[in-house]
Amino acid sequence: MRLGIIGCGAIGSFVAKAIEEDVLPNMHLQVIYDVKVEKAYGLQNLLSKKPYIAFTFEDFIKHDIDIVLEAASQEALKNYAFQILESGKDLVAMSAGAFADEEFRHKLFDFARLKNRKIYIPSGAVAGLDGLKALSYVKISKAKLTTRKPPAGLEKEVTAPETLFKGSAIEAAKLFPQNINVAVALGLAGDILEKLEVEVIVDPRVKNNEHNIEVKSEAAELKIVLKNKPFPQNPKTSFLAALSCLQVLRNISSNVIIGG
Repeated sequence: MRLGIIGCGAIGSFVAKAIEEDVLPNMHLQVIYDVKVEKAYGLQNLLSKKPYIAFTFEDFIKHDIDIVLEAASQEALKNYAFQILESGKDLVAMSAGAFADEEFRHKLFDFARLKNRKIYIPSGAVAGLDGLKALSYVKISKAKLTTRKPPAGLEKEVTAPETLFKGSAIEAAKLFPQNINVAVALGLAGDILEKLEVEVIVDPRVKNNEHNIEVKSEAAELKIVLKNKPFPQNPKTSFLAALSCLQVLRNISSNVIIGG
């Protein structure tokens, strides 16, 4: 399958290197694009199989590829998603926080159905989305995500734990666009975006991002605790988020898929 990558930062580069190392043997990286063209050149220089560098999105989208990986930003996803689907390509969207925008979400999902194209949303820095998707068929009485981050992750100096936000997932995504993609992914998986409670805590006692997920339903109770390690090349990105992107791409190109 032919892949194009938008965004040559930590995750885009990680995927490109994985393809080069044959971790994704059924994927071929054909074209890369970044608004900061020097980042695209930097990535290309790391690869022996040189992908084409597009200088504009218009140049990127005209290439004969099957799937586009968006690994740039919520703004990029909103700007390019419709054109990607219109051009007959499927989309892997890493910037899930953009889907907190209800109008954008509904229009894009409807457009994907109209064009018979697929949008893949990786689980990112959380786990348990397969179980949560299964629970979406029954009544969910409670759903809460508690996120703890070290001060550096939220650019805030504190000497003791401090709750920065407590409210809905949609509001959390608006206030913390770089930090709360996980809440939107959870909300979409369980069809509980409006119901999901989110608490964001800055905590000088923790070294890495921690996510505590609690879900109660008539079928089961789900409790998950994650202590994510940062991505080596970019501490602002979770290593698990990069790995989840790899797994989605592997599922797309595989004949056997394990889990929901």
